[in-house]
Amino acid sequence: MSLKGKALVANTGEDTLTFIDFDDEKIESIDLKAIPHANYNKTIGLKGEPIGPYDLVSNQGYIYCTNIYDHSVFKLDLKNRILIDTLAVGSCPTCIKHFNDYLFIANTDSNSISIIEEDTFTLAENIPVGEKPTHIEIDEINNDIYVVNSNGYSMDIINLNSRGHRTIKLKNNPVKVSILQNKIYILSNVNNGLINSSNISIVNLESYKEEDRMEMEGILSNMLKINDREIIFTTSMEDGCLYRVDIEKKNLLSKTYLEGMPNQIEWNRGQILYITNISTNRLTLFHIDRKRVIKNIEVGKEPNGILLLN
Repeated sequence: MSLKGKALVANTGEDTLTFIDFDDEKIESIDLKAIPHANYNKTIGLKGEPIGPYDLVSNQGYIYCTNIYDHSVFKLDLKNRILIDTLAVGSCPTCIKHFNDYLFIANTDSNSISIIEEDTFTLAENIPVGEKPTHIEIDEINNDIYVVNSNGYSMDIINLNSRGHRTIKLKNNPVKVSILQNKIYILSNVNNGLINSSNISIVNLESYKEEDRMEMEGILSNMLKINDREIIFTTSMEDGCLYRVDIEKKNLLSKTYLEGMPNQIEWNRGQILYITNISTNRLTLFHIDRKRVIKNIEVGKEPNGILLLN
């Protein structure tokens, strides 16, 4: 079975993955509590307690899924619908990234980053970071990982060659980071009891100095920067909207109401954005140039992570 043109959605509220075949218009729910185990004796959890699948990456035919309630990472053979193994990491693992035969996981409730060796699927290292890490971005040119700490007013930068570690203090609490060319884009929230707002900072990759900033009303939950373009898309669980922003001119170009609580965003490198909505239990497909929703797909309860399979 080819996985090209297909997607997975992690449904945190019901311990399932939704498998979507866009070409054949088929949708399948994969129950993580019922999936067969390749080696049951090595697994942990799955004893009736919630799992909480949250974020997904893939490599070499395997799917890796973080589980925020089980505090683990699953290694799945999707084609054969088999759970290969389970590995305990830190508390509430959210974001997961793959780079150079390693997996990097942000453990939000234990303030650490777990590094997993992919071939052996063993824990190589745990690295302490700031308070409530929620997102990781990898600078593949300089071999640096960037970790934003959503309750720590900070961003940790760890070099994978030297293991050098530095912390950059920020003015607000960051929730998302993106690195493109020589710029770092940081989405932060400002919630001091009087003001509910967000901002997107542009930081120089070499000096770590803030070069510009765009202020926006409301609490934004996620951000996606389109490569080689000035456009940034953000979602707001507060008002249920998708915002299209010209970051260079600091203009709000459009605002599309999606209903509910839109959260995670993925891009197919073409014209389509994929957006999970944790209150309507949908995956929304949004056409960039047409500036409108082209499809809503019913998925599982409280969908979060999206994985586009190519």
